[in-house]
Amino acid sequence: MITLPPALKEVLTNRGFRLLTAFALITFIEAVTYAWIEVLLYVSDPPVLNNTWLFGHYTTYHIVLGVLVFSMVFGVGFFGSMLYIPGRFKKFLLFALGNLTLWLVIEDEFTFIFSGSPHTLTDWTNWPTGPIRLLNYYIPVWYVVAIAATGILWYLGLRRED
Repeated sequence: MITLPPALKEVLTNRGFRLLTAFALITFIEAVTYAWIEVLLYVSDPPVLNNTWLFGHYTTYHIVLGVLVFSMVFGVGFFGSMLYIPGRFKKFLLFALGNLTLWLVIEDEFTFIFSGSPHTLTDWTNWPTGPIRLLNYYIPVWYVVAIAATGILWYLGLRRED
């Protein structure tokens, strides 16, 4: 049997860490599912997505599935935190915001993975901030910002004592 150092054992048994782990797992599952559905809709015949009416990039389909995401990331977590950790709304909110930024990156990246397309300089995902070229790969700048924001929000949530 493996004996964990006391500091690591304390972190792993912390209620906040367990809540964060549950949120992150739900976030990952939902993001991968969303990317899979999105690729199926783009490659369908005839194309399901052809009217980008919101900011010239988003369709009604995106809005409807966006509501699903907000319901999962915020709604389920909100009710869970109210039931199991009453009075810890700020901790929940920091975790949920961190998971929302994580979801955005995971969903976007798995769209590329499932479609078999590598990132290019002119991808639609680069329109807000542009890409960074790293070892012959293009990484959207917003990925870096979102991952940093996720880490900061999770850190603040774990440190928060409501």
